[in-house]
Amino acid sequence: MHTRGRRRLGDGREVDIGRNEGLRKVCRCGRNRWAKCPHPWHFSFQWNGQHHRFSLERHVGRKLTKSEAEVEAERLRTAIRAGEFHETTEPVRQPKPQQQAPMTFRDFAEEWRARRGYQLVRPRDNDSRLKMIRAFVLPGTEPPMTFGEKPVADITTGDIEAYRHHRREQKRSAVTINHDLKLLRKMFAWGIRERLLTATPFKIGGESVIRLDPESPREERLTSEEAERKLFEAASPHLRGVLTAMLETCCRPGEILSLQWQDVDLETRELTIRAEKTKTRRARRLPISSRLLAILEMRRIDPAGKPFPPDAYVFGDRLGRRATSIRTAWENARDAAGLQGFQLRDLRHEAASRFEEAGVLTTDVSKFLGHRNLSTTTRYLNTTSRRLRLALLRVEEARAKAQSESLANSCKEGEENTPNTDGAEAPSLPGKSLVS
Repeated sequence: MHTRGRRRLGDGREVDIGRNEGLRKVCRCGRNRWAKCPHPWHFSFQWNGQHHRFSLERHVGRKLTKSEAEVEAERLRTAIRAGEFHETTEPVRQPKPQQQAPMTFRDFAEEWRARRGYQLVRPRDNDSRLKMIRAFVLPGTEPPMTFGEKPVADITTGDIEAYRHHRREQKRSAVTINHDLKLLRKMFAWGIRERLLTATPFKIGGESVIRLDPESPREERLTSEEAERKLFEAASPHLRGVLTAMLETCCRPGEILSLQWQDVDLETRELTIRAEKTKTRRARRLPISSRLLAILEMRRIDPAGKPFPPDAYVFGDRLGRRATSIRTAWENARDAAGLQGFQLRDLRHEAASRFEEAGVLTTDVSKFLGHRNLSTTTRYLNTTSRRLRLALLRVEEARAKAQSESLANSCKEGEENTPNTDGAEAPSLPGKSLVS
């Protein structure tokens, strides 16, 4: 038996390191997830050259928690050491039902959440969306059946479209509805990869049949310096720092709130957005502007006059603990500044547009935003009426310059064709006069 060493327990027993003393799970879940994942426990123990290996839950005939599995495994090890356990002993088997109940969408969602969902960004948002999806009553079902109660293999394209229509009747935006559809599409694709499903209602014959709703581009901008001044005057010092950081880095609100001092280097004037804190799971290293540097230097010291530790949050509370949300503070400041309809996420569009208006290449703006392709970046670049006027002014200046150069060339050609003042006649072309 391969081991990585042995360790002595409090009761004097020695066990193999990394072997969980013969108790384990055979699944793709990490060891730290075994206590919560739904897969069965397996028993593996070697004594006097004989290896005992079998499904522990099948042996006892029921589902076991981790503590119950540890107790049962210890009982088996004691029986094996005492010679009272024999492989020929028939394990206790639970009678198999005549027909296994099909997996419902609720069961499938729990399986996905335990094995995949917890790894994604903002899993709480996914839990909230799944709660609404499971509770949706499918139209035309008698007796009424919710989305969560229906067998996952029987869910059709019509069921997905019915849920989309239901969300539209609730006056939800296209962005919100698309988030729901993307989550369902992602879950069914995962189910196929894990061989839990054989088909997805999002495709028929390999062709996509459910398309996302067209999203209206966000074109809200801070129309003037006066609007920005009112917003910052109405904001609290903490919110003012967050807004400045968003405008200077093009970061998302969650990325700014999760920034820790270990991610900030004031000497090189750079900050790092770690991959596990981003929507795209890609790290970014961004420069710190002079405006943002001044704010960071003021927030660097705690109330006791000492620098915050590396794990403290830059835009947290007075003690460096993370601020979970700034929604209320933002809405109060926005309303006080008279910017109804302007959303916090619009500041990311504002920052990207300002970078592009200042002459920054679109490829570099894309790096600030953390996008994988430029087509996504172009949706963030919102043109203002002021910029359109500047563009028209450049066109008029270019036209005037071209006309001036054309007139100068005409005058130069006229001077070259003027008769000599010494009395000698300049040569002329046959049949044409030099003077018009």
